[in-house]
Amino acid sequence: MKQRFSALDVRATAASLRQRVVGLRLQGIYDVNAKTMLLKFTRPGSKELVIVESGIRIHTTEYARDKAATPSSFCIKLRKHLRARRLTAVRQTGMDRMLDFEFAAQAGPQAEGTYHIVCEFYAGGNIILADHNYAILALMRVVRIGDEIAFGVGRTYPLPESREVERLGPAEITACLARAGPSETLKRCLAQLGAYGPALAEHVVLSAGLRPSMRVAAEIDLGPQSPHVAALSDAYAAAFDTVDRLGREVGPGFIALQRAADGGDDMFDDLNPWRPAQYPDELVRDFASFAEAADAYFSSIEAQKLRSRAHQQEAAAERKLDAARAEHDGRVAALERQHGLAEEQARRIEANLEFVDQAIAIIRQAVAAGMDWRELEELVAAQREQANPVAERIVRLSLATNQITLLLDSPYDGDEYDDSSDGEESSDGATASGPLEVDVDIFDTAFANAQRYYNTRRQAGVKHARTLAVSTRALQSAEQKIRADLKSNRVTATVSQMRKVFWFEKFSWFVSSDGYLVLAGHDMQQNELLVKRYLRPGDAYVHADMHGAASVIVKNRRDTAAAAVPGGAPSAETIPPSTLFQAGIMSVCQSRAWDAKILTSAWWVEAHQVSKTAPTGEFLTTGSFMIRGKKRTLPPAQLVYGFGITFRLADDDSIARHAAGRQQRRAAMEEGLRTAAAAPAGSANDDDDGAAVTIVGAAANLPPSAQAIVRGLDFGAARKKYNLDEIDDAAEDAFEGAEATHTRAESKRYASAKERRDQRKQRQNPGPTEAAPAGKLSKKEQRHADEEAKYAAKDKQQQQQQQKRGQKSKAKKRKE
Repeated sequence: MKQRFSALDVRATAASLRQRVVGLRLQGIYDVNAKTMLLKFTRPGSKELVIVESGIRIHTTEYARDKAATPSSFCIKLRKHLRARRLTAVRQTGMDRMLDFEFAAQAGPQAEGTYHIVCEFYAGGNIILADHNYAILALMRVVRIGDEIAFGVGRTYPLPESREVERLGPAEITACLARAGPSETLKRCLAQLGAYGPALAEHVVLSAGLRPSMRVAAEIDLGPQSPHVAALSDAYAAAFDTVDRLGREVGPGFIALQRAADGGDDMFDDLNPWRPAQYPDELVRDFASFAEAADAYFSSIEAQKLRSRAHQQEAAAERKLDAARAEHDGRVAALERQHGLAEEQARRIEANLEFVDQAIAIIRQAVAAGMDWRELEELVAAQREQANPVAERIVRLSLATNQITLLLDSPYDGDEYDDSSDGEESSDGATASGPLEVDVDIFDTAFANAQRYYNTRRQAGVKHARTLAVSTRALQSAEQKIRADLKSNRVTATVSQMRKVFWFEKFSWFVSSDGYLVLAGHDMQQNELLVKRYLRPGDAYVHADMHGAASVIVKNRRDTAAAAVPGGAPSAETIPPSTLFQAGIMSVCQSRAWDAKILTSAWWVEAHQVSKTAPTGEFLTTGSFMIRGKKRTLPPAQLVYGFGITFRLADDDSIARHAAGRQQRRAAMEEGLRTAAAAPAGSANDDDDGAAVTIVGAAANLPPSAQAIVRGLDFGAARKKYNLDEIDDAAEDAFEGAEATHTRAESKRYASAKERRDQRKQRQNPGPTEAAPAGKLSKKEQRHADEEAKYAAKDKQQQQQQQKRGQKSKAKKRKE
């Protein structure tokens, strides 16, 4: 697998960079890691990203990478000298693996203010910033030869001598093969010839019809009329043409694949700017340019390395967790064994009470008699040799601690129901059968020693429970700390292909339900740009007579727009009314109607009706346009606005599955429109009479083709889908509530004194045929009304007295 660029790869990359990057400004410089930098070149409307890995590779990239949070000192130095400077030249010195980026000043490449970035792709590699005289200003790494600095700040960078590729003839090939050793292969011998390299040498050998593993001394004819030399000469002539082409023009790139051993996906194996003959055609993937091939090849390797590092970090964290769990389990198991051993030792003493008391008594008497400890041990050893049963069970004497160690049998030894073998351990870790060593105190009885072991067992149980709780908390804390460290230090850098940003994404945009692109500007400048640059004949311009309303354009389809008029002139009449209605909603919702909750309508015009030419003596501000001709009003816009989420299809299979989705929806919509246009005028359902009348009334000002489209739309289903009936009912209820409130307010209007006198006269002297007035009040109601009027007048007088200076006039103005 290729790990770094060869001289021919650098040559092909230089040609690509001269075409794509020269003339652009260096807008940004970023650190990807300690050896990799990302250069961002921009021009109005486009940008190019160039990734440089010191000693490894350089190419333009379409993949997004995480950048370092803090730039390095070398990156800061590059930004200081090169930001916003224009790249004037990219040169490769001969066939050396280095590139020289020149940022020339206006006065010329030799003038002060010109800078160079020299990128080396051999040995350890380096990136060097130099001035117009190639004096080093900064570099990625200082190069030492022995104890002396060969490349450092302040020194002059020595440009190597140019070593161009040469055309090889039969004489040069014969001379090279004649110098081959007795066991040297043809591929290895030709790899040292010229500046072609081993990969191209193997390609030449295979193109000549020879085997790369042929022994030169034994299998190659070096005579004057040698067919081997002639074939190699013709192959090298074709290779020279390839190398010459790589330096002059941008050519395709090729990635060779390697079959996976387990039957999985093929892996990248080699990268070349020519089609290699070493691989069959089915294992070679073609790319439009070598830069694209290099980007895909090294980005795949980079992503694989990042995944490997993340996997290693997770494995290390799991090992730490396993070690913490093992320590916890070992501590708990030790306490459980101690607990079980103390209980078993107490049982052994209880099973051998007489023997334990007898051994304690013998040793105690000897100690009380003043026998020396050494003599006592010799006595026990002598009695053991004489097969004394007590002495045989005494393992050792620990008289310094007043203890002796006895070998006690299990109470179940020799039981016919006991199937366990000697030395077998029980579940709690203690020996269930067989002799067991037990320490007993010579100044206590056997029962006292057993009780002591029972107390020890009880203490061990308490300690076990306490330790278990503490250890569990400690284990949980350790797990949380390890996982937190893993999360904070996790390799989160990713290499993902950047999505192509479409031209309309700089604006507010959406795709209508009919599949039309609708655009609106964010501000006045964008409105100006949108109309001047992107409004074409056949498009629709939508706006509203409300402050802040956005200038919205609906991009029409070229085929349907041209077919609207018999003469073939583009027209916006083919845009469905539903799309225009949605565009109107977008314009109104961005106006002050949104905050004021005002129900208003938008309008639309053809593209040729929008002009930037103002009448004589008038001036149009930025974002303002002159509309000539009739405006076509849309139905009242709903103040309902939202946002959507788009999903990108990354793999080819998903793209293939969704390729025909929009065509199918469009075909279904056209079929529905044709059906609606062919249906008679009175074929609407009775249930939708009201909706049909509304539709026809709203579409009265539309052209005949648009009216047919409106009649074919299922507005009943749309109202159910978006709950428009509930919204209308709520609006009507609110309106009725406001009207009722107004009616109640009118009914509570107090009568004047003259009106009250007239009402009393009418009640006292009604005419013979005159009916009682509709607003006749009883005495109780009239008295209540008089009291309310008196209190109202009193409150009004108090409010007028409490008003400060000027408030009365302000209130009057507000009322007006």
